[in-house]
Amino acid sequence: MTIRSLFDPSKDIYRTIEKVITYGASQEGRLKAEISEYVVTESIEEQFRKLLDRMQLAMESGGENEVGVWVSGFYGSGKSSFTKYLGLAFDDQRTIDGTPFINHLQDRLHKPQTRALLTTVAKRFPAAVVMLDLASEMLAGATMEDVSTVLYFKVLQWAGYSRNLKVTAFERMVEKDGRTPELHDRIAQALPGATWTRVQNNPLAIDGLIPKIAHEMYPALFPEAKSFSSSTEGFFQFEDQRVQEMIDIVREKSGKQNTIFIVDEVGQYVASRDNLILNLDGLAKNLKRLGDGKAWIISTAQQTLTEDDPRAALNSDKLYKLKDRFPIQIDLESSDIKEICYRRLLGKSPTGETELGKLFDAHGQALRHNTKLQDAKYYDADFSKESFTNLYPFLPAHFDILLHLLGALAKSTGGIGLRSAIKVIQDVLKGEGGSKAMADQPVGWLATTVTLYDELEKDIRRAFTSIHQAVGKVQIRFPDSQLHQDIAKSVAVLQILGNLPVSVQNVASLMHPSVTAPSQLDMVKKAVEEMLGDVHVPLSEKDGSLVFLSEKLRDIEQERGAIALRTVDVKRIFNDALRESFDPLPRVSLHGTMAVATGLKVQAGSATTSLTGDNNAIQTVVELVPASDYETSKHRMLDDSRSRAGRNVIGLLARSNADLDDLANEIYRCQRIAELHRNEPDQEVKDYCSGQLDRAAKLATQLQSKIKQTLQAGSFVFRGQATAVSALNADLLEAAKKLLADVADQVFDRYVEAPVRAGTDTAEKFLKIANPAAISSTLDPLRLVQTVAGRASFKTGHKAMISIRDYIDKRGTVDGKRLLDDFGSDPFGWSPDTTRYIVAAMLMAGEIKLKVSGREVTAAGQQAIDALKNNNSFKQIGVSLRDERPSIETLGRAAERLSELIGDMVIPLEQEISKAATKHFPRFQHDYGSLAEKLVGLGLAGSDRIRTLNQDIADVLFTDASDAPQRLGAETSAIYDNLKWSLEVKRVLDNGLDVTLRDLQAHRRDIEVLPDTGVPGELRRELAEDLGTLSERLGKEDFYKHTADFNSQLTHLKSRVRDAVITLSDQQKLRLKEGVEDLQRIPEWEELTQEERGNAVNRLDGLTLAAQQDLAGLKKLLARDYDINSTLDDLKRSIQRQGQERLRQRMEEERAKTGEKGPAKLSKSIAVPVKMTSAADIDALIQQLNEIKVQLGLYSEIEVSLVLSDQPGTGGS
Repeated sequence: MTIRSLFDPSKDIYRTIEKVITYGASQEGRLKAEISEYVVTESIEEQFRKLLDRMQLAMESGGENEVGVWVSGFYGSGKSSFTKYLGLAFDDQRTIDGTPFINHLQDRLHKPQTRALLTTVAKRFPAAVVMLDLASEMLAGATMEDVSTVLYFKVLQWAGYSRNLKVTAFERMVEKDGRTPELHDRIAQALPGATWTRVQNNPLAIDGLIPKIAHEMYPALFPEAKSFSSSTEGFFQFEDQRVQEMIDIVREKSGKQNTIFIVDEVGQYVASRDNLILNLDGLAKNLKRLGDGKAWIISTAQQTLTEDDPRAALNSDKLYKLKDRFPIQIDLESSDIKEICYRRLLGKSPTGETELGKLFDAHGQALRHNTKLQDAKYYDADFSKESFTNLYPFLPAHFDILLHLLGALAKSTGGIGLRSAIKVIQDVLKGEGGSKAMADQPVGWLATTVTLYDELEKDIRRAFTSIHQAVGKVQIRFPDSQLHQDIAKSVAVLQILGNLPVSVQNVASLMHPSVTAPSQLDMVKKAVEEMLGDVHVPLSEKDGSLVFLSEKLRDIEQERGAIALRTVDVKRIFNDALRESFDPLPRVSLHGTMAVATGLKVQAGSATTSLTGDNNAIQTVVELVPASDYETSKHRMLDDSRSRAGRNVIGLLARSNADLDDLANEIYRCQRIAELHRNEPDQEVKDYCSGQLDRAAKLATQLQSKIKQTLQAGSFVFRGQATAVSALNADLLEAAKKLLADVADQVFDRYVEAPVRAGTDTAEKFLKIANPAAISSTLDPLRLVQTVAGRASFKTGHKAMISIRDYIDKRGTVDGKRLLDDFGSDPFGWSPDTTRYIVAAMLMAGEIKLKVSGREVTAAGQQAIDALKNNNSFKQIGVSLRDERPSIETLGRAAERLSELIGDMVIPLEQEISKAATKHFPRFQHDYGSLAEKLVGLGLAGSDRIRTLNQDIADVLFTDASDAPQRLGAETSAIYDNLKWSLEVKRVLDNGLDVTLRDLQAHRRDIEVLPDTGVPGELRRELAEDLGTLSERLGKEDFYKHTADFNSQLTHLKSRVRDAVITLSDQQKLRLKEGVEDLQRIPEWEELTQEERGNAVNRLDGLTLAAQQDLAGLKKLLARDYDINSTLDDLKRSIQRQGQERLRQRMEEERAKTGEKGPAKLSKSIAVPVKMTSAADIDALIQQLNEIKVQLGLYSEIEVSLVLSDQPGTGGS
């Protein structure tokens, strides 16, 4: 009974099954055969529904809806069938035997909902479909042209246009003008029997005939027959313009608004070049933007948008970016291929199913055992009666291997010439490869990896030449052994797959010849050993995995074996594995609040190397020694553990294991050979190096496991005690953690004094509250505050406080960093935050003091808060014990004085006094800060006292008022006295003394600078004693006590100034009156007109000043004295000059009348009385002399004679 007899007789295995489905095969008979064979699985139907839903939504909504579809699937999974039949279903002109194609596709669907949805979408949105197979329709001479360019020419071909862009443009112009029949007639006339279709793509016709016809039809556009040129050189078109043109052409030709562009194998086409990916991205973007939701692009690819062609590894990021352009992703599962194959080709008749069921019942369990695969995570090695019956003569694993093998071949060759899985199975059944047809084999016979190799040998030879050559060498070395040759073919198949271990067992399982045959394992083992022993067979074994090596790889393998081992590198590899073996480092929790981890070191001889966790207080030191030295080394390690240096060290001693060295050596060889050949261009060598690195990683895992096993048999040593690792736990890390829990208790034995982890801000919050009674348990996890007899105080006897106090007492002043470090290490292990919190409590309790920027701080104020706010700020702070504290008497005086100053009750406690001072002293600083400058401005004493006070206040606040109790509570308190004095001074000044003193000082200054003569001089002399007394009082610090005296003195000064103003004003009026008289006595006065005389008098009268009776008025009167004198002098000179000028003119006029020339000699005689008895006699004489004097300028000579007269008062001539 043959296998042929098991099949369903209605499914002829010799019927035509296409190698692959192509878009170009559109003949009705071919389509009918294809669609009748089309198998729609449940998964495929779901993908149809998903895509139709999205298309319906986008076409109904319009706008920029998502229109990019990415159909991905395994090689041969039916991507081309899926997209081809979907596209044809939208073509209402496509029929088979007069029935629309859509009906034939609906017949293959199972769910009525999907069939109805297909009908609805196709009828409501009829679409023009343009299908492009990039593998077969790429442009000649430009095998990797942009996708948009290839699609553009496909659209031109679909629309019936020429492939020449200029001719296409001419055709479209003719169409729009309605002259297409005319064009066809002209072609027929020019070439009898020829049609436009024949000549539009003929290069000779394009260059010879069409230019002439173009000239005849459009003489204005083409003035000469040679004007039309088919060359497109220098013609450029933007992508969006070209996409718009494609949409327009399809819509014009089809009369349909909806357009579907289907592009097959686009993933394989674009994945090798960056510019192709970007072009496809732009094409999809433009279709979405310009198509208004009615122009779709559906692309098929073997890759999903997260995968990539290995040859385009650098483009993976770019390919992934297409995800945004193709958001609708349809993934056809590889499992569908298996279902399609048995439904189309391997379907059994009822008799066949019964026969195979019996066969499985009898031998199924043994068959499962004999065909079981090792580490076959990608392959379905197990099977049931149903799957056995469906796929026989293949087993599920064989079928999966076939799919993966086709995928590997497709990646290597691009799928060119490769058959689909169902076609390969049909050819095997028919015996197309030349071997006996599988259908003619007896029932029970099984397909093997040998079967697959023989059927795909040509493809393997083309894609994996070196592996095929290796199989050929086995055939040469073992020409008479089919077993050896079959093993070589099986190894070749598994090596190509790369995801299934090429072990002897897997090879034997996949070569199992029949359902009833016994296991082939022993025979395969023997044959493999013979092949490995033959130096001419390029077969090698690594870690139980077989591999064929090329000649080049064999040389590299020999080089690998000769690599000299470097001790440093081998140790590094071992140490890395040891570190990974302890990852994560053993860690335990102490009292539930402290995590304790151990560091890891390795010791070799006297050298110790740290591997990780070097800063941890507890260190685990691993040491491997020969078995013969184990006990001696243990005693040495026990002795070392009792020393001070070894108190925190956990020794882990174990016997050395040669396997560890072998594994480390092998890892080094793998890494080194990969490093030496990492830049080789040969892909085979690259794959070899990658495999070596993978092997090194696997060996590293084995090394870690072996290290754990070795150490598990060792012993822990700590503080004079040895404990077997296995006695603690069967797992190394768990044993280490168990021991660490006990070790942590011993190392950090004083952690119990403060077994909490305070918050980072606990110390800050603690200090801000200041009052112990207000501190909650949340802020005080150690309960450092206690309440006794209703009064809150600090528990200074707490062990944590005592430890810190003793520590400081031994060392004196210590900085915060050292304090944190020492209490953060063993035996304490306190967290820095906890230590700061305890220090804050000790500060508030008066146990310690801080040194901040050279100042001592004992109060819980801002300085202390800033100092203890975080670990960094505390590191620079000095900490010391407080030597003495203020007495009760001092605190009482300080509280009383401070209460007096601030007007509020202050409790006589150190922290309360400091707190009150910190709160109120800034106000004093503000109130009295500018008082010194005010006193200086007023000329008052006490500015130095104010400056001293301000400095004292700043010093107090700088230390958070730490020394406020001492400063305010001393028997004699300078700061208190100064504050009281300042308070009084500020009070009287604010009450008006300020204004009085400013006025007094102004009077004093102005009076002291008055002239020494006249009324001002008299005023100055009169007030000299009063002003001296004023200066003396202002120079004393008790000036504020004489406010009333200052007011009286100011009134007196103002009164005397008023009298002086009145007196001076009267004197000026008299002076002006006398001034007029002086003017009238000038000889030239008579020469002035009446008007001029009046003007002069008015000018003097205008200087009369009505001054205020104060210092300002006095100053104005003094200034007016100068104006009066100056004006009188000016008027006198002016009158004299004007009078003389007029006199000269008059004399010249008189001379002119008498004929006298020029100035002559002046001769005058003056009668002088012998005796003058009155002022009038003297004035008369002076008047005569002045008249002569006025005339002096008019004469060149003068002669004056004085004649004594006996008569008093007589004049002369």
